[in-house]
Amino acid sequence: MPDKWLSKSKYLNGLQCPKLLWIAVNEPEGMPEPDAATQQIFDQGHKVGIFAKKLFPRADERFRPICLMVRQTVAR
Repeated sequence: MPDKWLSKSKYLNGLQCPKLLWIAVNEPEGMPEPDAATQQIFDQGHKVGIFAKKLFPRADERFRPICLMVRQTVAR
């Protein structure tokens, strides 16, 4: 089953091209592989995310209730 959650990447895909968002959500195997430069940007983004989690280890705790509320709302 495709991941139906709207990530930042999928949101940006949708701003760029609504068809790209549809493919990213419904047919992710149809997404083109990133080129080397794009992959490097993705890798840097992941490193920043890891660093941010080290700087703010409890940040997820602050948003957990909000995420739970959104999931419950979406499930209805």
